[in-house]
Amino acid sequence: MSRSRLALMAVTIAAAVLLPLVAGPFWVALLTQVFIFGLLALSVDLLLGHAGLFSLCHAAFFSVAAYTTAILQVRYGVSTAAAAPAGVLAGTALGLLFGLAVRTRGVYFILTTIALGYVVWGVAYRWSSFTGGDNGVTNVPRPSVGGMAIESITAYYYFMLVVVIASMLAYRVLIRSPFGLALKGIKSSESRMTSVGFRPNVHLYAAFVLSATIASFAGVLYVYYNRFVNPVSASFPISVEAVLMAIIGGSGTIIGPFLGSGIVLALRNWVSSFFEMHAAVMGIVFIAVVLWAPSGVMGIVARIGHRGDGRP
Repeated sequence: MSRSRLALMAVTIAAAVLLPLVAGPFWVALLTQVFIFGLLALSVDLLLGHAGLFSLCHAAFFSVAAYTTAILQVRYGVSTAAAAPAGVLAGTALGLLFGLAVRTRGVYFILTTIALGYVVWGVAYRWSSFTGGDNGVTNVPRPSVGGMAIESITAYYYFMLVVVIASMLAYRVLIRSPFGLALKGIKSSESRMTSVGFRPNVHLYAAFVLSATIASFAGVLYVYYNRFVNPVSASFPISVEAVLMAIIGGSGTIIGPFLGSGIVLALRNWVSSFFEMHAAVMGIVFIAVVLWAPSGVMGIVARIGHRGDGRP
């Protein structure tokens, strides 16, 4: 990594650390949400940006993990140390089942994931005796391990900052590993990868399950932040927004999904304050990005950087 990038990274981290000292509670809360949904967008982009699979069911893993954690803690008094891993495992187990969708490609894969996502949303909405229906599961306790609890939004912000930095570093190792490079090869030409001895379906299935694990991790962090979960977390718009975040920020990058998360959440909060049909604005933004900036914000930054270096 070049010195300029290291310097930029150091400045960004320093700014993030100092932000609660100069910003109000609203901005701290908003950035915490950006971190959480950025992780969800990152999970989607593992498939979209590196494997070429357009998944629209990641809200299912996100919500199943959140519901599992919430129900275990609220109704059964299970500790954070046990409930949080159980939530991630539940979402991952669902990913093991839904991952069979990688046997399809193109529009069939998209339609299959949409249908699978609606199954989970339907269960969350209709099985009210277990999930609480519209009311969901409320009063989720603050995360606490070994007598140490995260009580304030500022403390949770710093916790999320550490989690995001660690996740980004781990994700960087993953996509640069032989497995990550194999996914890129499959996205580029599945037939060529097959001809040299790779088994694309096996790699794509593993990527799908790993992607579900990341989404589940985001779901656990979400329920501890919100302290409640309802069927909205499993809804189709959440899956769409996760894809939108990845594309707007820059698919196939590490920082892009988090930038996209910030843009989408900022727009949603700003537009919804004076315009009821804020979802239509999101749709217009998505169309504009696809038509005029298909590489997202990170692609625009890269082009500007190339021009600064004297390259075309």
